[in-house]
Amino acid sequence: MHDHKTTFYVKTFGCQMNYADSEKIHRVLMQSGCLKTLDPAQADIVIINTCSVRQKGEDRVFGFVREIRKAAKKSGRTPVIGVTGCMTRKTGMAKRYLENTQRDQVYAISLLGGEGNFWNWDDPLLLRTDDIDFVFRIEETGHVCKMLSIILDRDFGNDEKWEEYLKISQVASGTASSNVIIQTGCDNYCSFCIVPYTRGRELSRPIAEIAEEARKSVAEWATEITLLGQNVNSYGKLTRKKLWNESALTWDKADIVTPFRELLDELGEIPGLDRIRFTSSNPHDMTADILNAHFEIPALCHYLHFALQSGSDAMLQRMNRKHTYADFKAQLDYLRSRDPLFSISTDIIVGFPGETLEEFEATARAMRECEFDFAYVARYSERNGTVASKLGDDISASEKARRWSVLNDILRDSVRNRNLLMVGRREEVMISGTGPEGIWVGRTRNFKEVHLPRNPDLRIGMIVVADITDLDGWALRGALATPVP
Repeated sequence: MHDHKTTFYVKTFGCQMNYADSEKIHRVLMQSGCLKTLDPAQADIVIINTCSVRQKGEDRVFGFVREIRKAAKKSGRTPVIGVTGCMTRKTGMAKRYLENTQRDQVYAISLLGGEGNFWNWDDPLLLRTDDIDFVFRIEETGHVCKMLSIILDRDFGNDEKWEEYLKISQVASGTASSNVIIQTGCDNYCSFCIVPYTRGRELSRPIAEIAEEARKSVAEWATEITLLGQNVNSYGKLTRKKLWNESALTWDKADIVTPFRELLDELGEIPGLDRIRFTSSNPHDMTADILNAHFEIPALCHYLHFALQSGSDAMLQRMNRKHTYADFKAQLDYLRSRDPLFSISTDIIVGFPGETLEEFEATARAMRECEFDFAYVARYSERNGTVASKLGDDISASEKARRWSVLNDILRDSVRNRNLLMVGRREEVMISGTGPEGIWVGRTRNFKEVHLPRNPDLRIGMIVVADITDLDGWALRGALATPVP
Protein backbone atom coordinates (compact mmCIF):
# COMPACT_ATOMS: atom_id res chain seq x y z
CA MET A 1 0.00 0.00 0.00
CA HIS A 2 1.59 3.28 -1.14
CA ASP A 3 0.59 6.77 -0.01
CA HIS A 4 -0.72 7.91 -3.38
CA LYS A 5 -3.03 4.88 -3.60
CA THR A 6 -4.17 4.79 0.03
CA THR A 7 -7.91 5.45 0.21
CA PHE A 8 -9.86 6.82 3.12
CA TYR A 9 -13.47 7.25 4.17
CA VAL A 10 -14.75 9.51 6.95
CA LYS A 11 -18.14 8.75 8.53
CA THR A 12 -19.68 11.59 10.52
CA PHE A 13 -22.36 11.39 13.19
CA GLY A 14 -23.83 14.34 15.07
CA CYS A 15 -23.82 18.11 14.84
CA GLN A 16 -22.58 20.70 12.36
CA MET A 17 -19.39 21.10 14.40
CA ASN A 18 -18.62 17.43 13.83
CA TYR A 19 -19.06 17.83 10.09
CA ALA A 20 -16.64 20.77 10.13
CA ASP A 21 -14.17 18.69 12.13
CA SER A 22 -14.47 15.91 9.55
CA GLU A 23 -13.51 18.40 6.85
CA LYS A 24 -10.31 19.04 8.82
CA ILE A 25 -9.61 15.29 8.85
CA HIS A 26 -10.15 15.23 5.09
CA ARG A 27 -7.62 18.04 4.69
CA VAL A 28 -4.94 16.26 6.72
CA LEU A 29 -5.33 12.95 4.90
CA MET A 30 -5.56 14.48 1.43
CA GLN A 31 -2.45 16.58 2.07
CA SER A 32 -0.72 13.35 3.04
CA GLY A 33 -1.41 11.86 -0.36
CA CYS A 34 -4.54 9.83 0.37
CA LEU A 35 -7.50 9.52 -1.97
CA LYS A 36 -11.04 9.99 -0.72
CA THR A 37 -13.54 7.24 -1.49
CA LEU A 38 -17.32 7.37 -1.12
CA ASP A 39 -17.48 3.63 -0.46
CA PRO A 40 -16.37 2.61 3.04
CA ALA A 41 -15.99 -0.99 1.84
CA GLN A 42 -13.20 0.14 -0.51
CA ALA A 43 -11.31 2.27 2.02
CA ASP A 44 -7.89 1.41 3.46
CA ILE A 45 -8.51 3.85 6.31
CA VAL A 46 -11.92 4.44 7.90
CA ILE A 47 -12.29 7.23 10.44
CA ILE A 48 -15.53 7.63 12.37
CA ASN A 49 -16.34 11.04 13.88
CA THR A 50 -18.74 10.32 16.71
CA CYS A 51 -21.52 11.93 18.71
CA SER A 52 -22.32 10.84 22.25
CA VAL A 53 -25.21 13.17 23.06
CA ARG A 54 -27.50 10.12 23.20
CA GLN A 55 -26.88 6.43 23.77
CA LYS A 56 -28.40 5.64 20.38
CA GLY A 57 -25.57 7.60 18.76
CA GLU A 58 -22.95 5.40 20.43
CA ASP A 59 -24.84 2.24 19.44
CA ARG A 60 -24.84 3.37 15.81
CA VAL A 61 -21.08 3.84 15.88
CA PHE A 62 -20.38 0.30 17.09
CA GLY A 63 -22.89 -1.02 14.59
CA PHE A 64 -21.05 0.80 11.79
CA VAL A 65 -17.68 -0.60 12.97
CA ARG A 66 -19.10 -4.13 12.84
CA GLU A 67 -20.46 -3.50 9.34
CA ILE A 68 -17.03 -2.35 8.13
CA ARG A 69 -15.27 -5.38 9.57
CA LYS A 70 -17.88 -7.75 8.15
CA ALA A 71 -17.63 -6.24 4.66
CA ALA A 72 -13.82 -6.23 4.83
CA LYS A 73 -13.73 -9.90 5.76
CA LYS A 74 -15.80 -10.80 2.71
CA SER A 75 -13.51 -8.82 0.39
CA GLY A 76 -10.28 -9.91 2.02
CA ARG A 77 -9.37 -6.35 3.05
CA THR A 78 -7.98 -5.24 6.40
CA PRO A 79 -8.86 -1.56 6.81
CA VAL A 80 -7.44 0.55 9.62
CA ILE A 81 -10.33 1.92 11.70
CA GLY A 82 -9.99 5.06 13.80
CA VAL A 83 -12.54 6.78 16.02
CA THR A 84 -12.69 10.42 17.10
CA GLY A 85 -15.28 12.93 18.29
CA CYS A 86 -17.28 13.07 21.48
CA MET A 87 -16.99 9.37 22.32
CA THR A 88 -13.20 9.62 22.58
CA ARG A 89 -11.60 10.62 25.87
CA LYS A 90 -7.91 9.90 25.20
CA THR A 91 -5.76 9.69 22.09
CA GLY A 92 -4.08 6.34 21.62
CA MET A 93 -3.65 3.09 19.71
CA ALA A 94 -4.61 -0.51 20.31
CA LYS A 95 -2.13 -2.22 22.62
CA ARG A 96 -0.97 -4.58 19.87
CA TYR A 97 0.65 -1.68 18.01
CA LEU A 98 2.34 -0.16 21.02
CA GLU A 99 3.85 -3.49 22.09
CA ASN A 100 5.70 -3.68 18.77
CA THR A 101 6.86 -0.07 18.69
CA GLN A 102 9.81 1.65 20.25
CA ARG A 103 8.54 3.94 22.99
CA ASP A 104 10.73 6.85 21.94
CA GLN A 105 9.02 6.89 18.52
CA VAL A 106 5.85 8.30 20.01
CA TYR A 107 6.64 9.53 23.49
CA ALA A 108 7.86 12.95 22.35
CA ILE A 109 4.66 13.81 20.49
CA SER A 110 2.84 16.30 22.69
CA LEU A 111 -0.91 16.72 22.55
CA LEU A 112 -2.88 19.95 22.61
CA GLY A 113 -2.35 21.81 25.86
CA GLY A 114 0.41 19.48 27.02
CA GLU A 115 -2.08 16.98 28.41
CA GLY A 116 0.05 13.95 27.60
CA ASN A 117 1.09 11.87 24.62
CA PHE A 118 -0.48 9.13 22.58
CA TRP A 119 1.40 6.28 24.21
CA ASN A 120 -2.00 5.13 25.45
CA TRP A 121 -4.10 2.03 24.92
CA ASP A 122 -6.65 2.43 27.71
CA ASP A 123 -9.31 4.66 26.18
CA PRO A 124 -12.65 2.93 26.93
CA LEU A 125 -13.27 2.43 23.22
CA LEU A 126 -10.06 0.42 22.79
CA LEU A 127 -10.90 -1.66 25.84
CA ARG A 128 -14.40 -2.35 24.58
CA THR A 129 -13.54 -3.88 21.19
CA ASP A 130 -10.58 -5.17 19.16
CA ASP A 131 -12.17 -3.85 15.97
CA ILE A 132 -10.87 -0.31 16.55
CA ASP A 133 -7.19 0.34 15.74
CA PHE A 134 -6.76 3.87 17.08
CA VAL A 135 -8.65 6.72 18.69
CA PHE A 136 -7.89 10.42 18.87
CA ARG A 137 -9.36 13.47 20.51
CA ILE A 138 -10.46 15.82 17.75
CA GLU A 139 -8.00 18.43 19.03
CA GLU A 140 -5.19 16.00 18.14
CA THR A 141 -6.26 15.65 14.49
CA GLY A 142 -2.85 16.94 13.51
CA HIS A 143 -1.16 13.78 14.78
CA VAL A 144 -3.27 11.28 12.86
CA CYS A 145 -0.53 10.75 10.29
CA LYS A 146 2.05 9.92 12.96
CA MET A 147 -0.23 7.27 14.43
CA LEU A 148 -0.94 5.85 10.97
CA SER A 149 2.82 5.65 10.37
CA ILE A 150 3.15 3.49 13.48
CA ILE A 151 0.14 1.31 12.68
CA LEU A 152 1.10 0.80 9.03
CA ASP A 153 4.84 0.60 9.86
CA ARG A 154 5.89 3.07 7.18
CA ASP A 155 6.17 6.80 6.65
CA PHE A 156 2.74 8.30 6.24
CA GLY A 157 2.61 11.95 5.23
CA ASN A 158 4.03 14.76 7.31
CA ASP A 159 2.18 15.83 10.42
CA GLU A 160 4.63 18.56 11.45
CA LYS A 161 2.51 21.26 9.80
CA TRP A 162 -0.67 20.15 11.58
CA GLU A 163 0.33 20.88 15.15
CA GLU A 164 -2.63 23.12 15.96
CA TYR A 165 -6.10 21.74 15.40
CA LEU A 166 -7.82 25.13 15.10
CA LYS A 167 -5.46 26.22 12.33
CA ILE A 168 -6.32 23.27 10.09
CA SER A 169 -8.73 24.61 7.48
CA GLN A 170 -11.69 22.67 6.15
CA VAL A 171 -11.81 21.31 2.62
CA ALA A 172 -14.43 22.48 0.15
CA SER A 173 -17.58 20.46 0.81
CA GLY A 174 -18.99 20.65 -2.72
CA THR A 175 -21.36 23.49 -1.87
CA ALA A 176 -20.96 27.26 -1.75
CA SER A 177 -21.10 27.23 2.06
CA SER A 178 -17.96 27.06 4.16
CA ASN A 179 -17.90 26.01 7.82
CA VAL A 180 -15.32 27.93 9.84
CA ILE A 181 -14.61 26.83 13.40
CA ILE A 182 -13.97 29.86 15.62
CA GLN A 183 -13.67 28.15 19.00
CA THR A 184 -13.58 24.74 20.59
CA GLY A 185 -14.48 23.43 24.03
CA CYS A 186 -17.07 24.70 26.48
CA ASP A 187 -17.04 26.10 30.02
CA ASN A 188 -20.79 26.06 30.71
CA TYR A 189 -21.09 22.52 32.12
CA CYS A 190 -24.79 21.99 31.56
CA SER A 191 -25.64 19.02 33.76
CA PHE A 192 -26.76 16.80 30.86
CA CYS A 193 -23.89 17.60 28.48
CA ILE A 194 -20.73 15.58 27.86
CA VAL A 195 -19.03 18.20 25.64
CA PRO A 196 -16.92 19.95 28.34
CA TYR A 197 -15.48 16.57 29.30
CA THR A 198 -14.70 15.47 25.74
CA ARG A 199 -13.66 18.76 24.13
CA GLY A 200 -12.13 20.47 27.15
CA ARG A 201 -12.04 24.13 28.14
CA GLU A 202 -13.08 26.84 25.74
CA LEU A 203 -10.44 28.15 23.34
CA SER A 204 -10.95 30.85 20.67
CA ARG A 205 -9.04 31.55 17.49
CA PRO A 206 -7.75 35.09 16.75
CA ILE A 207 -9.98 37.29 14.60
CA ALA A 208 -7.25 37.81 12.00
CA GLU A 209 -6.79 34.07 11.56
CA ILE A 210 -10.52 33.42 11.12
CA ALA A 211 -10.91 36.34 8.71
CA GLU A 212 -8.02 35.10 6.61
CA GLU A 213 -9.56 31.64 6.33
CA ALA A 214 -12.91 33.18 5.40
CA ARG A 215 -11.34 35.44 2.74
CA LYS A 216 -9.54 32.48 1.21
CA SER A 217 -12.74 30.42 1.11
CA VAL A 218 -14.68 33.26 -0.52
CA ALA A 219 -11.92 33.91 -3.05
CA GLU A 220 -11.87 30.25 -4.05
CA TRP A 221 -15.47 29.01 -3.88
CA ALA A 222 -17.71 30.13 -0.98
CA THR A 223 -20.49 32.71 -0.91
CA GLU A 224 -21.73 31.68 2.54
CA ILE A 225 -19.78 31.29 5.79
CA THR A 226 -21.11 29.50 8.87
CA LEU A 227 -19.20 30.23 12.08
CA LEU A 228 -19.10 27.30 14.48
CA GLY A 229 -18.48 27.13 18.19
CA GLN A 230 -20.05 25.53 21.25
CA ASN A 231 -21.06 29.00 22.47
CA VAL A 232 -20.12 31.81 20.11
CA ASN A 233 -21.40 34.54 22.47
CA SER A 234 -18.39 34.02 24.72
CA TYR A 235 -15.93 34.00 21.82
CA GLY A 236 -12.72 35.80 22.73
CA LYS A 237 -13.63 36.22 26.40
CA LEU A 238 -10.00 35.77 27.48
CA THR A 239 -9.10 38.92 25.54
CA ARG A 240 -11.62 40.93 27.61
CA LYS A 241 -11.05 39.53 31.09
CA LYS A 242 -12.10 42.76 32.81
CA LEU A 243 -15.50 42.61 31.12
CA TRP A 244 -16.11 38.87 31.48
CA ASN A 245 -17.72 37.63 34.69
CA GLU A 246 -16.16 34.19 35.17
CA SER A 247 -18.44 33.15 38.02
CA ALA A 248 -21.65 34.07 36.16
CA LEU A 249 -20.22 33.04 32.78
CA THR A 250 -21.52 36.16 31.11
CA TRP A 251 -20.53 39.68 30.11
CA ASP A 252 -20.64 42.24 32.92
CA LYS A 253 -22.07 45.06 30.82
CA ALA A 254 -25.02 44.94 28.46
CA ASP A 255 -23.82 47.74 26.17
CA ILE A 256 -20.33 46.52 25.30
CA VAL A 257 -18.97 45.57 21.90
CA THR A 258 -18.02 41.93 22.32
CA PRO A 259 -15.16 40.19 20.49
CA PHE A 260 -17.74 38.16 18.58
CA ARG A 261 -19.35 41.35 17.26
CA GLU A 262 -15.92 42.56 16.21
CA LEU A 263 -15.45 39.32 14.30
CA LEU A 264 -18.83 39.66 12.61
CA ASP A 265 -18.02 43.25 11.60
CA GLU A 266 -14.70 42.10 10.12
CA LEU A 267 -16.31 39.32 8.10
CA GLY A 268 -19.11 41.61 6.95
CA GLU A 269 -16.54 43.64 4.99
CA ILE A 270 -15.36 40.70 2.85
CA PRO A 271 -16.27 41.34 -0.82
CA GLY A 272 -18.28 38.52 -2.37
CA LEU A 273 -19.48 37.09 0.96
CA ASP A 274 -23.24 37.06 0.57
CA ARG A 275 -24.33 35.24 3.73
CA ILE A 276 -23.00 34.83 7.27
CA ARG A 277 -24.54 32.43 9.78
CA PHE A 278 -23.38 31.18 13.17
CA THR A 279 -24.16 28.49 15.70
CA SER A 280 -24.53 27.90 18.59
CA SER A 281 -25.60 30.60 21.01
CA ASN A 282 -26.91 30.56 24.56
CA PRO A 283 -29.49 32.98 25.99
CA HIS A 284 -27.63 33.70 29.23
CA ASP A 285 -24.68 35.52 27.66
CA MET A 286 -26.38 36.92 24.57
CA THR A 287 -25.69 40.66 24.19
CA ALA A 288 -27.48 43.49 22.44
CA ASP A 289 -24.61 44.02 19.99
CA ILE A 290 -25.04 40.47 18.65
CA LEU A 291 -28.83 40.74 18.37
CA ASN A 292 -28.52 44.09 16.60
CA ALA A 293 -25.79 42.81 14.28
CA HIS A 294 -28.49 40.94 12.34
CA PHE A 295 -29.96 44.30 11.32
CA GLU A 296 -26.70 46.24 10.95
CA ILE A 297 -24.53 43.82 8.95
CA PRO A 298 -26.19 43.15 5.56
CA ALA A 299 -24.57 39.74 5.09
CA LEU A 300 -25.68 38.41 8.50
CA CYS A 301 -28.76 36.28 7.90
CA HIS A 302 -31.99 36.65 9.84
CA TYR A 303 -31.78 33.27 11.51
CA LEU A 304 -30.68 32.26 15.01
CA HIS A 305 -30.37 28.90 16.68
CA PHE A 306 -30.19 29.06 20.46
CA ALA A 307 -31.20 26.47 22.99
CA LEU A 308 -34.17 26.86 25.31
CA GLN A 309 -34.04 23.20 26.55
CA SER A 310 -37.05 23.67 28.86
CA GLY A 311 -39.83 26.15 29.54
CA SER A 312 -39.61 25.54 33.29
CA ASP A 313 -37.23 27.74 35.29
CA ALA A 314 -36.91 25.04 37.97
CA MET A 315 -35.93 22.53 35.31
CA LEU A 316 -33.46 24.96 33.77
CA GLN A 317 -31.78 25.30 37.16
CA ARG A 318 -31.43 21.52 37.48
CA MET A 319 -29.95 21.46 34.00
CA ASN A 320 -27.44 24.12 35.15
CA ARG A 321 -28.69 26.42 32.43
CA LYS A 322 -28.09 30.04 33.35
CA HIS A 323 -31.13 31.67 31.76
CA THR A 324 -34.82 31.78 32.54
CA TYR A 325 -37.66 31.31 30.10
CA ALA A 326 -38.37 35.04 30.38
CA ASP A 327 -34.77 35.80 29.30
CA PHE A 328 -35.16 33.61 26.23
CA LYS A 329 -38.59 34.93 25.29
CA ALA A 330 -37.48 38.56 25.55
CA GLN A 331 -34.68 37.97 23.04
CA LEU A 332 -36.98 36.10 20.67
CA ASP A 333 -39.61 38.85 20.88
CA TYR A 334 -37.00 41.53 20.16
CA LEU A 335 -35.75 39.82 17.01
CA ARG A 336 -39.27 39.19 15.73
CA SER A 337 -40.25 42.81 16.51
CA ARG A 338 -37.47 43.96 14.17
CA ASP A 339 -38.35 41.38 11.51
CA PRO A 340 -41.52 39.27 11.84
CA LEU A 341 -39.98 36.69 9.47
CA PHE A 342 -36.85 36.26 11.58
CA SER A 343 -36.37 32.49 11.89
CA ILE A 344 -35.53 30.94 15.24
CA SER A 345 -34.79 27.30 16.01
CA THR A 346 -34.00 25.71 19.34
CA ASP A 347 -33.17 22.55 21.28
CA ILE A 348 -35.57 20.93 23.76
CA ILE A 349 -35.06 17.97 26.11
CA VAL A 350 -38.03 15.95 27.39
CA GLY A 351 -37.87 13.44 30.21
CA PHE A 352 -34.94 15.00 32.05
CA PRO A 353 -34.56 13.42 35.53
CA GLY A 354 -37.34 14.56 37.81
CA GLU A 355 -39.34 16.37 35.12
CA THR A 356 -42.86 16.70 36.53
CA LEU A 357 -45.99 16.98 34.45
CA GLU A 358 -46.21 20.66 35.44
CA GLU A 359 -42.65 21.29 34.24
CA PHE A 360 -43.35 19.49 30.99
CA GLU A 361 -46.52 21.54 30.48
CA ALA A 362 -44.44 24.69 30.95
CA THR A 363 -42.25 23.54 28.06
CA ALA A 364 -45.29 22.75 25.91
CA ARG A 365 -46.68 26.21 26.69
CA ALA A 366 -43.34 27.81 25.77
CA MET A 367 -43.32 25.94 22.46
CA ARG A 368 -46.75 27.33 21.63
CA GLU A 369 -45.83 30.88 22.67
CA CYS A 370 -42.51 30.97 20.81
CA GLU A 371 -43.77 29.45 17.54
CA PHE A 372 -40.37 28.14 16.55
CA ASP A 373 -39.42 27.83 12.91
CA PHE A 374 -37.83 24.54 13.86
CA ALA A 375 -36.80 22.66 16.99
CA TYR A 376 -34.68 19.63 17.77
CA VAL A 377 -36.68 17.77 20.40
CA ALA A 378 -34.72 15.01 22.13
CA ARG A 379 -35.70 12.44 24.71
CA TYR A 380 -33.28 12.57 27.62
CA SER A 381 -30.51 9.98 27.37
CA GLU A 382 -28.21 9.44 30.33
CA ARG A 383 -24.53 10.10 29.59
CA ASN A 384 -22.03 8.60 32.01
CA GLY A 385 -19.74 11.18 33.55
CA THR A 386 -22.22 14.06 33.52
CA VAL A 387 -23.80 15.56 36.63
CA ALA A 388 -27.26 14.51 35.42
CA SER A 389 -26.18 10.86 35.30
CA LYS A 390 -26.12 10.92 39.11
CA LEU A 391 -29.77 12.03 39.30
CA GLY A 392 -31.27 8.79 38.07
CA ASP A 393 -33.16 8.33 34.80
CA ASP A 394 -36.60 8.15 36.41
CA ILE A 395 -38.92 8.97 33.48
CA SER A 396 -40.06 5.85 31.63
CA ALA A 397 -39.31 5.39 27.95
CA SER A 398 -43.03 5.34 27.13
CA GLU A 399 -43.65 8.62 28.97
CA LYS A 400 -40.67 10.24 27.24
CA ALA A 401 -42.13 9.10 23.92
CA ARG A 402 -45.54 10.57 24.81
CA ARG A 403 -44.05 13.92 25.77
CA TRP A 404 -41.87 13.94 22.66
CA SER A 405 -44.94 13.31 20.52
CA VAL A 406 -46.86 16.16 22.17
CA LEU A 407 -44.05 18.63 21.49
CA ASN A 408 -43.63 17.46 17.91
CA ASP A 409 -47.34 18.01 17.28
CA ILE A 410 -46.94 21.57 18.58
CA LEU A 411 -43.83 22.01 16.46
CA ARG A 412 -45.59 20.80 13.32
CA ASP A 413 -48.27 23.45 13.80
CA SER A 414 -45.78 26.24 14.48
CA VAL A 415 -43.60 25.33 11.48
CA ARG A 416 -46.68 25.36 9.28
CA ASN A 417 -47.83 28.73 10.63
CA ARG A 418 -44.40 30.26 10.23
CA ASN A 419 -43.96 28.85 6.72
CA LEU A 420 -47.35 30.19 5.63
CA LEU A 421 -45.95 33.68 6.24
CA MET A 422 -43.49 33.03 3.41
CA VAL A 423 -46.07 31.97 0.80
CA GLY A 424 -46.53 34.66 -1.85
CA ARG A 425 -43.14 36.21 -1.22
CA ARG A 426 -40.22 36.51 -3.64
CA GLU A 427 -36.99 35.29 -2.04
CA GLU A 428 -33.33 34.73 -2.84
CA VAL A 429 -32.62 31.01 -2.61
CA MET A 430 -29.14 29.48 -2.44
CA ILE A 431 -29.11 26.05 -4.09
CA SER A 432 -27.63 23.47 -1.69
CA GLY A 433 -28.41 20.12 -3.32
CA THR A 434 -30.95 17.87 -4.95
CA GLY A 435 -33.91 15.97 -3.57
CA PRO A 436 -36.24 13.16 -4.66
CA GLU A 437 -37.07 12.96 -8.37
CA GLY A 438 -34.38 15.48 -9.22
CA ILE A 439 -35.89 18.54 -7.55
CA TRP A 440 -33.52 21.25 -6.38
CA VAL A 441 -33.25 22.12 -2.70
CA GLY A 442 -32.11 25.48 -1.38
CA ARG A 443 -32.33 27.90 1.54
CA THR A 444 -33.67 31.42 1.88
CA ARG A 445 -31.72 34.01 3.82
CA ASN A 446 -33.83 33.20 6.88
CA PHE A 447 -32.92 29.51 6.51
CA LYS A 448 -36.19 28.23 5.13
CA GLU A 449 -35.83 25.13 2.97
CA VAL A 450 -37.27 25.62 -0.52
CA HIS A 451 -37.96 22.92 -3.14
CA LEU A 452 -37.65 24.02 -6.78
CA PRO A 453 -38.60 22.09 -9.96
CA ARG A 454 -35.98 20.20 -11.92
CA ASN A 455 -33.94 22.52 -14.11
CA PRO A 456 -30.78 21.55 -16.04
CA ASP A 457 -29.39 25.07 -15.77
CA LEU A 458 -29.24 25.12 -11.96
CA ARG A 459 -26.08 24.26 -10.03
CA ILE A 460 -25.21 23.84 -6.36
CA GLY A 461 -24.11 27.18 -4.96
CA MET A 462 -26.20 29.33 -7.28
CA ILE A 463 -28.35 32.07 -5.75
CA VAL A 464 -31.63 32.38 -7.64
CA VAL A 465 -34.78 34.43 -7.19
CA ALA A 466 -37.86 32.32 -6.53
CA ASP A 467 -41.54 32.89 -5.85
CA ILE A 468 -42.73 30.91 -2.82
CA THR A 469 -45.93 29.24 -4.00
CA ASP A 470 -46.95 26.65 -1.42
CA LEU A 471 -45.97 24.42 1.46
CA ASP A 472 -44.19 21.13 0.85
CA GLY A 473 -44.35 19.15 4.09
CA TRP A 474 -41.98 20.84 6.52
CA ALA A 475 -40.48 22.89 3.68
CA LEU A 476 -41.62 25.40 1.07
CA ARG A 477 -42.33 24.95 -2.63
CA GLY A 478 -41.17 27.58 -5.08
CA ALA A 479 -40.77 28.49 -8.74
CA LEU A 480 -38.01 30.44 -10.44
CA ALA A 481 -39.06 34.07 -10.77
CA THR A 482 -36.22 35.14 -13.07
CA PRO A 483 -34.07 33.34 -15.64
CA VAL A 484 -31.09 31.40 -14.31
CA PRO A 485 -28.04 33.71 -14.45
